[in-house]
Amino acid sequence: MPTVNINEPDNANIPKTGMGGLVQHIMYLVRENRAVRDRQYKYMWDQFERTFRGLYSGSDRTRAGERSRLVAPALAAAIESTAATIEDAIFSRERWFDIADDVLDERPDDMQAAWRILAEDFEQASVPDAIAKVVLNGCLYGTGIGKINITRREIRSFENGEVTREFRPLVTLEAIPPWEFVIDSQARDIQSAYFVAHETHVPRNVVWSRIKKGVYRNVPILSNTASTTASPAGEETPDGARKSDEYDGSVFVTEYYGLVPAAMLKGVAEVNAEDVQGNGHVEVIVTIANELHVLRAVVNPFAMKDRPIVAYQHSYSPGKFWGRGVAEKGWNAQRGLDAELRARMDALGLLTSPMMGADITRLPKNPDMKVRPGKLWLTRGRPSEVLEPIILGNIDPNTFNQSSEMERLVQVGTGAIESNAPLNVDRRNETASGISMIQSSALKRTRRTMWNIERQFLNPFIKKAVHRYMQFSKQRYPKDFDFVVKGTMGVVAREFEQAQLIGLLSNIPPDSPQYNVILQSIIELSTSPKRDEILARIAEMNKPDPQQQQMQQEMQALQLEQLREQVNEAKLENEKTKAEIAKLVAEEAQIRKFTDLEDEKVSIQAANTVIGREKVKATFEQNRIAARKVEVDAKKPKSEGGKKK
Repeated sequence: MPTVNINEPDNANIPKTGMGGLVQHIMYLVRENRAVRDRQYKYMWDQFERTFRGLYSGSDRTRAGERSRLVAPALAAAIESTAATIEDAIFSRERWFDIADDVLDERPDDMQAAWRILAEDFEQASVPDAIAKVVLNGCLYGTGIGKINITRREIRSFENGEVTREFRPLVTLEAIPPWEFVIDSQARDIQSAYFVAHETHVPRNVVWSRIKKGVYRNVPILSNTASTTASPAGEETPDGARKSDEYDGSVFVTEYYGLVPAAMLKGVAEVNAEDVQGNGHVEVIVTIANELHVLRAVVNPFAMKDRPIVAYQHSYSPGKFWGRGVAEKGWNAQRGLDAELRARMDALGLLTSPMMGADITRLPKNPDMKVRPGKLWLTRGRPSEVLEPIILGNIDPNTFNQSSEMERLVQVGTGAIESNAPLNVDRRNETASGISMIQSSALKRTRRTMWNIERQFLNPFIKKAVHRYMQFSKQRYPKDFDFVVKGTMGVVAREFEQAQLIGLLSNIPPDSPQYNVILQSIIELSTSPKRDEILARIAEMNKPDPQQQQMQQEMQALQLEQLREQVNEAKLENEKTKAEIAKLVAEEAQIRKFTDLEDEKVSIQAANTVIGREKVKATFEQNRIAARKVEVDAKKPKSEGGKKK
């Protein structure tokens, strides 16, 4: 199969090169993807903005006979409550962001110095205000988008009583509403998209100033009006601020950030070999005025070759770049609440402005039928027979409960649950534990949104801002490009954590060392304007009194001396006890020896006694034998004795 060289203009479907071909190529992409975006989201975004601002439009009518134009503030309150919660979670602490150096860096302290400078530059560039606007757009439309600009601004300050002037680069953040942002319709994120574009109306003097400074090319911008400028310069905005036949003197500027075929940049911008990607495209930044003239066309000049756009989804919409906001989540309940309130107001109009029925044959010619106090009714006959008020009935009191239920559904759908529903509707509002359950449920959903903001918006923005400062303000920032960004996710549930600490504090005695630590943590989590003063007082209370500290040291010395004396006494007592034990051992040995001798004597005496007994027995036996012998001798015949003589 033959290969195709996509660098060739014919193969890349390039009609022509040069400025005209570049404009034609870019505006074709922008218009087509803008049409896809508007077809899917523009009508919905217009509805959200009108509801948020309390504006009524005929397209928002819930029924044909609707006359009331009330717009309930429930959804707008939920949007503002969610935005306020997120802003408070981000900026409640002075150090709302942090940057840490990479592990392999031999000088980890350089990033801490860079953090202090970066925080000062962010305040100088009003970055927190821009982040708050992006968050509000995310809550309202579902996607928060910001554009990172690098400008050279004059900084004035007082030094030694004199005003000093300094020109230095500043990184600013610009909040972009969704109808001014165009992205590749098949993209899921900024970096993987073929292109992204920002379309906005810029005052004519700003364009002239940039042309004079050489930032923009000198092109004709005076002959274009709103009636001749291509769409969407003449389109109506959601609040009707600009009509299609009006011209406010602005220039419609399209800033394109994306890829273009390298062959189209011939004679337009300098392209190096390393700028061309494997598909034959180059990442460029192109600015177009009134969709006709190229003001600027450059290859991406940033060191990291990233796009100066950051965006986040308030809530994920699977497979899409555009997310779901608070307004979309609570839209159906808001519509039901508006229908309920408008129907009630229409019914009240029928009751408070009574209708009259009259016998036309008995009224004077051309009667004035308007009802007003003190009016004189002229009739041909009794007025009670000619005129009769027509009453259509009363308003059902259950509509109050229905309205409260719709308001509760708005809160449930958006996650901005508050304890403002009537007690007869939501019984959880009666107890502190019920309100705590409401807050814990809301915090879970807010925490999920905060993770999106931190991962998709804050961390990429801070990283890109530091990269730009390192590139364009090398004197103020270190040249180390390896660092880690840390967000502020840990402070989302501050109120909930504070309530837990207060409950824990009630179970700890005031004289405990942990009491002051927990008390200090509670104050640190608060938003009181006197928080720093209270913390300073607590720290001062925790500091020991010098006299008391000296007395405590003396007491400790005395206690130590007493302990030493007690130890010495214990040693002496131990030695005495050892001596007594040795004496007892010796006495016991002597007693044992004496006892052994006595035992031997007793044994000898016992043996002598036994021998004596045996001798006595032997003597007794001898005496018995002798006596027997005597008796035998005595019984012998006397004759024998006589003859013998």
